[in-house]
Amino acid sequence: MSKIRYIFVFILPLLITACQITKSQNNASVEQQWQIRQQNLKQINTFQVKGSIAYISDKSRNYGRFLIAQQSTDNYQVKLTSPIGSNILTLNVEPNYAQLVDKDGRSYQDTNVENLMKKISNVNIPLNSLHNWLKGFSDNTNTDKLDSSGRLLSTVFIQNNNKWTLKIPSYSTYTHKNKKIDLPATIELTHDDEVVRLKISDWILR
Repeated sequence: MSKIRYIFVFILPLLITACQITKSQNNASVEQQWQIRQQNLKQINTFQVKGSIAYISDKSRNYGRFLIAQQSTDNYQVKLTSPIGSNILTLNVEPNYAQLVDKDGRSYQDTNVENLMKKISNVNIPLNSLHNWLKGFSDNTNTDKLDSSGRLLSTVFIQNNNKWTLKIPSYSTYTHKNKKIDLPATIELTHDDEVVRLKISDWILR
């Protein structure tokens, strides 16, 4: 009995050490996957994405469909339509210039797309970082939380003095430059009482 006890006492620390090493290796693997993923996401700057959107606040609830066509990080177009397909607005964005065309064809301009969107539609969305959160990209090591595949689960970022929480509950797999890459299928953005939910039906990568 004492011999068995001796063997147990001798082996137990080895087992604990092995578990710690395995855990450390797994954590390193997740971080390595995330770093590779970040580099791949940086290369995705031209794309088209569509799906449904819900904007919910204490004052209102709005639902619709969206189509985003991005040529570069600061050059893109957003089209919003109602659930039945009627036009709500079209947003054209270029460096230091944004134009909003409403459902009646009236045109409005501003140098800041978020100010323009808030002023005309009373909707607050962090559009200046659209090219990052839409893809599931972040480099905030203090708040980024990853899943076991090295994909972004959630993070927090500040934009225009607003604190936003980003959550990505699910991903879908696509192909970009002959490589498989997971991109968000659902996105939730939260700021105070405002919640923006996107359900993405398709990504077209160029």
